[in-house]
Amino acid sequence: MRLTFSKTYAMTGLRAGYNVAKNPFMDAFRKIVLYSTNGVVTPVQYGMMQGLGMPESAIAEIREQYRQRRDLLIAGLNAVGMTCKPPAGAFYVFPNAEVIHKDSQEAARLLLEKAHVSSIPGDFFGTGGEGHVRLCYSTSIEEIEESVEALRQNFS
Repeated sequence: MRLTFSKTYAMTGLRAGYNVAKNPFMDAFRKIVLYSTNGVVTPVQYGMMQGLGMPESAIAEIREQYRQRRDLLIAGLNAVGMTCKPPAGAFYVFPNAEVIHKDSQEAARLLLEKAHVSSIPGDFFGTGGEGHVRLCYSTSIEEIEESVEALRQNFS
């Protein structure tokens, strides 16, 4: 079992989590952690403790809020022709931006300049990402609504 605090407890960017496994897997995980990090800083550990103390109902509410944000953004993207499927996880969507421009860097530039929507060009994630952009929905519903409206006004 693996749990990331950034997703489960909406602690984006903290890169903290835990893993439970039987040997030989746990021994391998220990080596990976030993040689890749010195540990989790104290403020993040306090945040993790707060997260573990949250009631399951609060976690379910956070999950529902993120589902609403994701669905709102995906619907808006699809409405302007930026074909997008729901992600399997994370706070990001990866729509096809070729209706804006076939070059993902140019598409990201146009999104920013015309609609004031920030994205990451898909080619940053390898050749398979060309023609796509990555957008984050870890923001307020109001900001997503404004972004979707800006996309509609500028790219429909």
